[in-house]
Amino acid sequence: MPSIRSLLLAYAVLNAVLYSMLLPLWEGFDEPFHFGYVQQLANGQGFPDARTARLSQEVWQSILSAPASDPVKSNLPEYFSWPAERRSQIQQGLRDIPRSARSKLSDASNYEALQAPLAYAPLAVAERLLANVALPTRVLLLRVFAALAGVLLLFAAASALCAELAIAEPYRDLVLFCVLSSQMTWATLAHVANDWLAVPLAVWTLVFLMRAASSPSVTRLAVASILLAAGLLTKAYFLALVPVLLCIAALRGKLREFAVSAAVLLACAGPWYIRNWRLYHALTGTQEERAGIGPAQVVHAAFALNWPGVILTSVRGALWTANNTFRSFSLPTMNLLIALCGAALLFWIFSRHSMREWIVVAYCAVFGLADAYPAVETYIGTHNPFSTPSAWYAQVLVAPLLALLFRGTARRPKAGKFLALAIALLFGYILAATYLVKLIPLYAGFEGRASLKDIAVEYFLRFHALSANLNSVALGSATWIFILTLAVAALIVVLEIGFIREILACTKSSSYSAPAPRPSSSAPSS
Repeated sequence: MPSIRSLLLAYAVLNAVLYSMLLPLWEGFDEPFHFGYVQQLANGQGFPDARTARLSQEVWQSILSAPASDPVKSNLPEYFSWPAERRSQIQQGLRDIPRSARSKLSDASNYEALQAPLAYAPLAVAERLLANVALPTRVLLLRVFAALAGVLLLFAAASALCAELAIAEPYRDLVLFCVLSSQMTWATLAHVANDWLAVPLAVWTLVFLMRAASSPSVTRLAVASILLAAGLLTKAYFLALVPVLLCIAALRGKLREFAVSAAVLLACAGPWYIRNWRLYHALTGTQEERAGIGPAQVVHAAFALNWPGVILTSVRGALWTANNTFRSFSLPTMNLLIALCGAALLFWIFSRHSMREWIVVAYCAVFGLADAYPAVETYIGTHNPFSTPSAWYAQVLVAPLLALLFRGTARRPKAGKFLALAIALLFGYILAATYLVKLIPLYAGFEGRASLKDIAVEYFLRFHALSANLNSVALGSATWIFILTLAVAALIVVLEIGFIREILACTKSSSYSAPAPRPSSSAPSS
């Protein structure tokens, strides 16, 4: 029988391909505007200027036609009321957009032009090589590339994080499974954007910050600085980690280590942020900062938000958000998952902690504040006290927090193993239901609350119509979507049976004994 780790890798690959195929054109968060950035680089037009950048005629024409893109997402139910012939003409029209339109500019501005360029560069190479391929197929291939690259990098980073935290093998596999079973992992990675690189880079940066803090050296701090600089060239929220790195270099190292870290950051990422200041008089280049909303205003307005409501809504959104349609999952189910994770967090809180764990806490704290910052900016513009940050920003926190939660359950072996299994079982159930009960019916025209009876009718009595509707909006064929969905569901069952057998077979003296962490001057974890 294949090892759990091999099955988890297969699970990651299948989900990456399935989610990329299932998502309709431009249904990913801000996807047409991220794609516009990629296309500008691919066309050799240089880095975009956020003040003047525009989408290509190809992208804008497709936005106006695609049935589930953001500007027309409210028309998705109406789309399925149209005759099949009309829907077929729309899909054919998307494939027949003239290739020359990819290099001609429309009048639509591209608000994602403010982003740093690193994640877009490899996608731009692929876009240039696929220039003669129809737009829907091109977007699908870019999605698959981004999702596979992102999840493999994230898989390796989360594994390394668990090793640094000395999490025992069964619990390490549970961390990976839950990361891969979070719907928002795939909603974040499996569309054309910069998140496919930003999320794993953040976790890798955390790993090397932990290594540098536990055993500081010029080499380790230089590597951590290079990774952080790569993050700064991917997404501006990495600015939150700069103080963490410099504090580690100053407190754990010496003047030489601090100087090396600062020099690497300035040399690698400094030019991009100098460009932002020169062009926009704003470090990040965001519309809010360019409009004059600064830290002082944000701090002053922060007290007006309803933070308990914002935090609870944000946690739910970080675990499940149905792409650009922004549907929600069952509130009782999500609240149960949050309650179980909260219990695991209490297990961790009431235990001894190593220095590495405190680095994870610092990482989560600064990224949490960075996540709250745009929520307050939104409040300033909307005056909505329940303004929440974008759910995809929080994905940099998922793997580190899950690692702490399962570290906590491993320290309470009698009750912890059942709590850990309950969390994993619920994550697996939610992802299976996401495909079978939520997204496939949604993108096949099903509206309303999905009861088991309604879903059974869709699959068993209206399967032909379900397949035809899905074929008219998804980027992959309905046949392959159903095959991959069944494969993912089967893997969920196999993996969870494997977890139950592994954890219940563990003894306190063997499997609960974590591998020895790297040398550290801090107190050992219990």
